[in-house]
Amino acid sequence: MDGGQATEGQRQVRRRRVFYIPGYDPIAPRRYRELYRKEGAAQAAISGYALELLPAAAGGSYGWQVRAQIEGAETQSDIEVLVWADLVRASMSNGIPATYLQMLRTAWTYLATGTLRRLFMLRKGPVIAALYPVGMLLVQLLVAALAGLFAARIVGGALRLLPVSGAAMDAIIAVLSLAAALLALVAVLRWFRARDNRLFAYYLMHDYAHSAQAGGAYSPDLEDRMAAFAGRIAAALADDVDEVLVVGHSSGAHLAVSILADLLRAGRVPPGGPALG
Repeated sequence: MDGGQATEGQRQVRRRRVFYIPGYDPIAPRRYRELYRKEGAAQAAISGYALELLPAAAGGSYGWQVRAQIEGAETQSDIEVLVWADLVRASMSNGIPATYLQMLRTAWTYLATGTLRRLFMLRKGPVIAALYPVGMLLVQLLVAALAGLFAARIVGGALRLLPVSGAAMDAIIAVLSLAAALLALVAVLRWFRARDNRLFAYYLMHDYAHSAQAGGAYSPDLEDRMAAFAGRIAAALADDVDEVLVVGHSSGAHLAVSILADLLRAGRVPPGGPALG
């Protein structure tokens, strides 16, 4: 974290509360502490300041404390991860057919609400990023279908070389060719699915489907979780600290903006309280 040095007109930060809202991530929150431990130490070595990680204070959810000494000023930060990974896991489909069904539903939502039309009015970069999971899943399906067609032709051609003919043989060839096509199609789709940790097509499709499942509105479960997050942040704003930071990553940034907007509308940000950022 930043040191406590203050310029003229700024308050000196000695204590801060930090709330981190992850993105659409099903992984347990301890991963973030390990990332902070490793990357924080590397940055401290580069910049030449002291950084110490301590266990979290009692009473919060998952988190840790950081004590930093930068240019002679010491700052203590309480970092808390606002966890919604359980909601993410519950929204993710484990099946390949279910993911393609999610893709169709999400595409219909984008079309019916006019979001797709507005999306194409943006610059090329965001459009490509938004359409990537749909395009990649369609490419995977096309490759799988071509593999199935190839397998059916190979099996059918091999069986027709047998010195047997007639209606019964034609039926057997048709059935075995269809079975070969289905096996090849499923095998290729599973091969792609097993490599989604590099392609991220399924992951991003689940993320988009979750965001669009209620026509762009937050689900009731997520609204309840955000209300709990707002309560944690409001309590920190009433605490004896100099600064409260709310940090969101990816989809978590959208949640952070909505939560802070709710706090401001409800008058839960005390005037003269800690700096809020």
